[in-house]
Amino acid sequence: MIFKSEIFDKLQFLFETYKFNDHNLHCIINFDVNINKAILEKAIIIMLDIAPILSSKYVENVKEPYWEKIDSSSFKNVLTFVNTKSEFDSFITSRTNEATGPQMKACLFSSNNDSLGILMNHMVCDAAGFKKYLYSLCSLYSNLLKNPDYKPNYILNGDRSINIINKQFSFKDKLKTFIFQSKESNGFINLNFPMSTEKEVKPFILTHEIPEDRFLSIKKYCKNHGVTINDATLAAFYRVLYKILNKNELSISVAVDMRKHLKDKNINALINLTATVISNIHYEPNDAFDDTVKKVHENMSLKKENFIGLNAFVKLSLLFKLFNYSHAKKLLKNGFKNPLIGMTNIGILDSKKLCFQSTTIKNAIMFGSMKYKPYFQLALTSYNNIMTFTINLYGNLKDKENIENFFALFDKELPK
Repeated sequence: MIFKSEIFDKLQFLFETYKFNDHNLHCIINFDVNINKAILEKAIIIMLDIAPILSSKYVENVKEPYWEKIDSSSFKNVLTFVNTKSEFDSFITSRTNEATGPQMKACLFSSNNDSLGILMNHMVCDAAGFKKYLYSLCSLYSNLLKNPDYKPNYILNGDRSINIINKQFSFKDKLKTFIFQSKESNGFINLNFPMSTEKEVKPFILTHEIPEDRFLSIKKYCKNHGVTINDATLAAFYRVLYKILNKNELSISVAVDMRKHLKDKNINALINLTATVISNIHYEPNDAFDDTVKKVHENMSLKKENFIGLNAFVKLSLLFKLFNYSHAKKLLKNGFKNPLIGMTNIGILDSKKLCFQSTTIKNAIMFGSMKYKPYFQLALTSYNNIMTFTINLYGNLKDKENIENFFALFDKELPK
C-alpha cells in the first residue's frame, strides 16, 4: 500500500535536513499507579494498523516522495520497558526513523508509579493529530481491558492534504491573503536567544510547571481582561525577551492550528494542519504587564480577523504546485527562513479522553520537536489544570543555565 507524501510531510522532513528541528513530537504520561503492560503493548501494536501510516516507511530520495506500508508484525520493540529514570530520559530525547518505520514508538518506565513516553514523527501529524492518536490509544486500551478479544471497526486513513483547509476559502480570500498579508509568515525581526557557541551538544528537555491554583489565577486574569491564555503567555514571553535582549522591536513566531477554520474538526486521519504566523510588538521599557498583553491581544486579534494562518498555506500550496519536489527543496533551502524564536500553545490534554481505564494519571505533558541552535521554542500544554512549559534543544550545560534563567524570569512575569 502506497500513501502520498503531503506538503507538510515533506516540509517536516526538510526541517530536519536543514537543521531546524528533529521533527519528533513527544508526550509523557505520569501515572499514580501501574498500568497493564500486556494490554498497553497490544493496544499500541493494534494502533499501527488502525492508522496505517504509522506502520509505513518514508521513501524520500525519489522524484516524488511517498509512504509505503509495511507489515506491522515486522516491527520489534515498538514498546520498550525500562527500570531507570536515565533510560527513560534517554528514550524521550531519541528519535523515530522515518526511513524504516514505525513512525511512533513508546517506552514504559516501570516503578511504583509508571511513566509512559511516546514519540510521534512530526511528518505524520501535528499536536492536534497526536492528541487524536493518544485519545484513540486510550479508548482502545480501555476496551481491551474489558474484552481482550475486542477488535476496533474503524481506521484512521482519510484525506491528509492541506486542501482540507484551502477549500474552505474562496479564490478571492486566498488571493487577498497572498497579496496583503505577505509578512504574516515571514515578516519577522531576527532575534537571537543567547546560546553557547560550543560544538558539543546533546538533546535535552527542560520543563516548568504551573500548579493548579496559579493556573486558575492566570485564567481568571485572562477572563477579567478579555484576553486568552495565549495572549498572556506571549506577553510574558515578550517581557522576558526585552529583559534579556534589551530590544524594543520584538517578534515571535506563533503556531496556529488551522482546524479552527473547519466546521467539522473530526478528521479521519493523522495529519499536519498547523501554520505559523508572526506576532510583532513595540515594547516600551515602562510598559506594565497589562500594556503588553493589550498590544499582543490587538496584534493577534487583527490576524484572526484576516484568516489567520492562511497566508502560509496558500504560499506552500503554490510552491509545490508550480515546482517539482527537487526544485521546491532548493527554493525552501534558500528562501524559507524560520524565525529563530517561537511559541506553540499545544493546549489542553483532555482528561476525559486521555484516560486509561483502571489507572489514574497524575500529569501529562506534550511538547514539540528538539530544536537545533540557534532556534528556540517555548511550548505549553495543560492537563487537569496543571500547565507545563517546555523547551527542547540540542545544547549543553550553559544552554540549560540560560533556559533555567529564562523560566525564572518568565514565571515572575505571568499573572499571579
